[in-house]
Amino acid sequence: MNSDFELVKSILAEIKSDYISFCQYDLINENAPMTERDIVAEIYCRLKGFCNSKGLNVHCEIKPAYNEDANRIELKKLPVIDVIILSNKDGQTWISSAMKLQDKCSKGSIEARFSSIPVEFFHTAIEVKIQSKFDDTKKDIGKLKLVHDLNQECNCFFILLNARGKRSDHDRIQKCADENGICIFEHTCKLE
Repeated sequence: MNSDFELVKSILAEIKSDYISFCQYDLINENAPMTERDIVAEIYCRLKGFCNSKGLNVHCEIKPAYNEDANRIELKKLPVIDVIILSNKDGQTWISSAMKLQDKCSKGSIEARFSSIPVEFFHTAIEVKIQSKFDDTKKDIGKLKLVHDLNQECNCFFILLNARGKRSDHDRIQKCADENGICIFEHTCKLE
């Protein structure tokens, strides 16, 4: 993790707190986030000011390129991470590295989406779930673990906000995150 871990953690804690205020014992306010994209959008918006003040960049649906020499087929198979904060490193910019990777996919200047970015530029990685199916969440926790293993400076967070999720499922997911060293924010209204 890096020196901004606690600041990012506090922003995510506020989002969880707001979610809880919308969801009380199966009474869900119509303004509560209803989809994963709602929560991702909220995280993106809340991190924007933080990133601007620090010279960082926040983006959604980024593929962590584990190897800058990856070929086009390897790049297409990369998993997607919901929210990423990026930082430049050692005089190199993440955007120039992303452009080099994009050019390998034969898209060059026809596409402005730089979805594959070398993991070395990752400052923070956040995965979000609004359902508590264990196999899906385990895969997302695994993606975060791999990013952290390759870039130990990267803050990794898993957000599970499912007001209707089973407590036992949430406990199992919490245990998986803890075992993998991933900071998790979770909430369910269910007690059993």
